[in-house]
Amino acid sequence: MKWIRQEAMSEYGEEKNEIWIRQNDESSESFNVKTYLGKKTNLLKLKKSIVEDIPKQLEYYKETREDIYKPENVEQVDKCPVCQSSSSETTSKSNIYGANYVQCKNCTHVYVIKRPTKSAIEGFYLNNITYAATYTDKSAAESRLNAIAVPWRDWTIKVYEETHGKKPERILDVGSGAGHFVEACRRAGLKADGIELSESSRKFSQEIWGIELDGRDFIEAGIDYEGYDIVTFWGLLEHTPNPGKILETAYDIVSKSENGGLVISKIPRWDSLSAAAQRENTSTIIRHLDPMGHIMCFTDASAAELYHKCKFEPVAAWYYGMDVYETLMQVGNSVKNYEAFANSGELQMELQQYVDEMKFSDGLTLVGAPIKD
Repeated sequence: MKWIRQEAMSEYGEEKNEIWIRQNDESSESFNVKTYLGKKTNLLKLKKSIVEDIPKQLEYYKETREDIYKPENVEQVDKCPVCQSSSSETTSKSNIYGANYVQCKNCTHVYVIKRPTKSAIEGFYLNNITYAATYTDKSAAESRLNAIAVPWRDWTIKVYEETHGKKPERILDVGSGAGHFVEACRRAGLKADGIELSESSRKFSQEIWGIELDGRDFIEAGIDYEGYDIVTFWGLLEHTPNPGKILETAYDIVSKSENGGLVISKIPRWDSLSAAAQRENTSTIIRHLDPMGHIMCFTDASAAELYHKCKFEPVAAWYYGMDVYETLMQVGNSVKNYEAFANSGELQMELQQYVDEMKFSDGLTLVGAPIKD
């Protein structure tokens, strides 16, 4: 099995049309995919606290990640989370804070071959005040909503209208965090609900937006949302041991939409400038290939294959990332000087657009439409 992309060599810009082809020994299938490239954001404004205190952040990440990847806190992953091929059929790619990332020889998916146990993960999120504070800063809530959630919402509506010829009515956001995306959708007049396991995040959502998020497990709660038009995962699949089960539940929901369903997942990419820079600096990582946050990293092929296995056909893809930001941070880490990194926000934003248009960005948002039986 392999995926192939067809596109014009000289066609550049913020939007383009591609054909994605899935080939195996017996047949091939092709899918028309509308591709969107870039999302200009001055990241230094959103990441000010990290920029001002990078050395402390590096120390914190190194200590906490090495601790959770101690032998007593991890378990062997026997099969690829996407294609279920044996983990013996993998190639070792990088070791970050004790986490060994391997790549599946069949579907090209990248994942940690020994991941933290459920109890270790729960202990980390329940007891780690620093992590929780990242997502419960009330003073930054509105700016984060406008810089991140509103562009996500507008793009989601646009893609749905281009796919189904009408505006969506009901959206379910899974892994809602503090509810920014749900709030943004409600401001646009949509019926929007969210599911979030973290009690502190649900409390924040209630306090700042007046939104009560569902605290149940998505796989168990999914039946109560059947018929919603869209299910979104803005940074969830890379955290879960079984992303296929998550997408199967989403299929059960959106395949019953009377208007036409979509599933949207924002996921980290392996084939990116950020990943390349971090593989050269494995002891100074605070995002992207962070083995606490990302126990797996997708290639375009593995993401498309996961969708296909869960009965979704890819219809749109959005490439954007933080690669220039990350690369300059790693340069700063190497020379112990962050002046260029901290004072080049506008330049970083413009350069990132070129990285995105070349599809070397560290983020992919993939849209799938349910394939009806």
